[in-house]
Amino acid sequence: MNKICYGCGAKLQTKNKDEVGYIPPHKSDSTYCMRCFRMIHYGESNKGYLPKTKEQIIKRVNGDKKFAIFLVDFLNLNQEVIDIYNSIKCEKLLVINKCELIPNEIYKRKLIDYVRDEYHVDGDIKIKGGTKNHGINSIYRYLTERGIEETFVLGLSNSGKSTFINDLIHINKSKAKPINTNSKANTTLDFIKVKIDEDLIVYDSPGFILENNADSDAYDQYIKTLTFNMKSGEVISLINGKYYFKFSEDTPINIFINGKGKHKKYYKEIELRNNVELDNDNMDIVILGVGFIRIKNKGIVKTNVDTKYIEIRNSMFGE
Repeated sequence: MNKICYGCGAKLQTKNKDEVGYIPPHKSDSTYCMRCFRMIHYGESNKGYLPKTKEQIIKRVNGDKKFAIFLVDFLNLNQEVIDIYNSIKCEKLLVINKCELIPNEIYKRKLIDYVRDEYHVDGDIKIKGGTKNHGINSIYRYLTERGIEETFVLGLSNSGKSTFINDLIHINKSKAKPINTNSKANTTLDFIKVKIDEDLIVYDSPGFILENNADSDAYDQYIKTLTFNMKSGEVISLINGKYYFKFSEDTPINIFINGKGKHKKYYKEIELRNNVELDNDNMDIVILGVGFIRIKNKGIVKTNVDTKYIEIRNSMFGE
């Protein structure tokens, strides 16, 4: 059997139900393996299956020398992700995804300029929504005008790669079958070739996994935006008390977070051993794999989050 699963890219097989790509023998005409079928129809987890490693993905892409589209959702924009993006040596396009959640006053051009300045990105950058397909027409025109016939679609696990491809299928009224989209990590295990039309072929890819990720379960959570005015000594508790931040100065904060649960502020005597020093106004505390907090006024922030999971940067939203 030489067919692959259209959900995860694994080679379909009927011999071992504990291995990837398994389908029952009487289902030999199936499009999806049993794992993907149960993920799609029953919402089951896919734990226990690991995709290709970061090194394997990069080696394949750089070896093929095709064009590459690298997706990153704005919540997971950080230096480690940019380092992965920079390791792709072929021609490429950076797409900042899920941007329908960014406040209206943050113009697209301002966000693109911010990424160029803060992370020193020299190549082309596009903006796209996540659950809405706005921006996909502009990206398709970009590919057409440049004569791109084949491209990899790369990014972190759950960055929206499969949704991106499905949006291309939709706007082109393609006969290609939609890719399996799922909020679980490691949905795509191998490369999947998709013919969009006579002029464009894309390759869905396994997602990169961050080495420093504060919350490996954040992939199937909900994105929230929150605003608080913090007083000196007040604590903000995020995701049912999973993360704590205590502020030394009065300051407004804006929170953009992957996390289902309650978030609240209060005065609380709690020992928080890690200090984050903000020497300037308008800084972001990035919690890798979770989201970020924009802090208006400089000061010291105490937290229970290990500092290896924290990045400090000039605020994405500025003044």
